[in-house]
Amino acid sequence: MLADRNQDVPASEIRKIFNMVLGRTDILDLTVGIPDFDTPDFVKEAAKRAIDEGYTRYTHNAGYLETREAVATKLKRDNGIIANPEGEIMMTAGGMGALVLANMVLINPGDEVLYPDPGFVSHFAHIRLADGIPVPIQLKKENSFGITAEDIEEVLTDKTKLLVLNSPNNPTGGVISNKELRRIAELANDRDFYIISDEAYEQFRYDNTKTEFIGALPGMNERSVSLFSLSKTYAMTGWRIGAVAGSSEIIGAMTTLQEHLLAMPTSVSQKAAEAAVAGPQTCVMEMLATFKKRRNLITKGLNQIEGVELDPPGGAFYAFPDVSAFGMKSYDLVIKLLEETKVVTIHGTAFGEFGEGFLRLCYAVSTERIEEALQKLDAYLPKLLPK
Repeated sequence: MLADRNQDVPASEIRKIFNMVLGRTDILDLTVGIPDFDTPDFVKEAAKRAIDEGYTRYTHNAGYLETREAVATKLKRDNGIIANPEGEIMMTAGGMGALVLANMVLINPGDEVLYPDPGFVSHFAHIRLADGIPVPIQLKKENSFGITAEDIEEVLTDKTKLLVLNSPNNPTGGVISNKELRRIAELANDRDFYIISDEAYEQFRYDNTKTEFIGALPGMNERSVSLFSLSKTYAMTGWRIGAVAGSSEIIGAMTTLQEHLLAMPTSVSQKAAEAAVAGPQTCVMEMLATFKKRRNLITKGLNQIEGVELDPPGGAFYAFPDVSAFGMKSYDLVIKLLEETKVVTIHGTAFGEFGEGFLRLCYAVSTERIEEALQKLDAYLPKLLPK
């Protein structure tokens, strides 16, 4: 009865673990990547004002022009991307909405699409929904889980149509260096493939290097799509609002498709997003400072546990420690930890086959919860080491 495409889109293993513990109050949950901050007050006030002022009707399929203008200013300010709000920017239903649209308008059946592994679980799903052929790029611990041009060349073929980038990466926290990003852009121009750049964690990087973005590099305006989510940056996960920039041809096709899928993203969320990107950015800097402290805490704590290895994540708010020393499948280790310590983590293979031997721990939680989890893990994990 169901369409065949459903068979190619597996359910999220993250949700599998999440559903196991749903409603339990006796656990330390380090699973789902939801910032433990509230949406900034000035953003909430903008949404309330939008309702009172009647911003409750259909908008342009690409979103309010004034919202796109605010995004254009943000892109120039934060990302070095110059985009025309009237044809090269659109608002979407979160970063996920942008990912689906971009894949659907760029992929033809049989096109090969390269994506990071370990990586965000929906990248694979969206490629298959568009009848593309997913080709994983292994993110390597020795490269701090950052994709290199050499990694791409190893799997690149004449059938490669598209490359998906996610930096900082979920689940590893890996960051692509500016040097490698420039090499990747040159490779895309030389070998004629497109790039979708998932920038969901753009603001959460822990070094002081000025970040470059693929959409701002030479030759990339016509062959890259840059996706920006409000969910993580402004603690707006439930507002379902994002933005995407690219060439007028690609954005035009995505806007047309969005018209038939959901018309446009929620009008009130658009006005909230407009306020978020145009308003004071101190809230973002405060979140980054907090996450950096937690990142340092969890990195130090995990490395003090016998059998666990973790280099400091370069960005996002996930730790992805190597637990291969325990000699068991990462899923089995997750279940053991849940049953014996009540610490809930995610197995590395939830993010692809190359995640075996690793766990993901989200540290977008309180310092107290991180410290308690570390104590429990330190007391239990060494007992599992092979004798």
